[in-house]
Amino acid sequence: MKKTYEIAGEVMGFFDSFKGSRPAIDNERILIVRGKSRKVIPLNEFESKLTEIGEILGATELDPDSKEVSEILKVGDKNIKKSETNTGDLDNNGLLRMKEELESMGLVVAYKVFELPKFDVVIAIWEDKNELPPLYVEVTVSERED
Repeated sequence: MKKTYEIAGEVMGFFDSFKGSRPAIDNERILIVRGKSRKVIPLNEFESKLTEIGEILGATELDPDSKEVSEILKVGDKNIKKSETNTGDLDNNGLLRMKEELESMGLVVAYKVFELPKFDVVIAIWEDKNELPPLYVEVTVSERED
């Protein structure tokens, strides 16, 4: 079975953003890694690239508007709160707020939520709307609650 760091490593490697990437949060239930790449992905390929990495991971893509995704985000927030890092109040709209804030700064954002047998994975990518580097990548790997 893959571990959180192996899943995150595959994602960062896929987007050529491994060098310089670092964990933002790393505890026994959740790993969030952020990185950036000099690589540029055409904006019209964002969705297909996210789908492709999901297939490489062997994950099932979930509908972002589903109740299941809302529950995954709540569990992820709970796992983040277990971190030693002061995260403040979290809620399941944080991902959407992040997307809106980045878009208001002239960035294009895409994300997908995937399910693996033991983990939930959220992958977000964003870059300048003029397709200028860098490409930013964030992957969240959260242990599923059974």
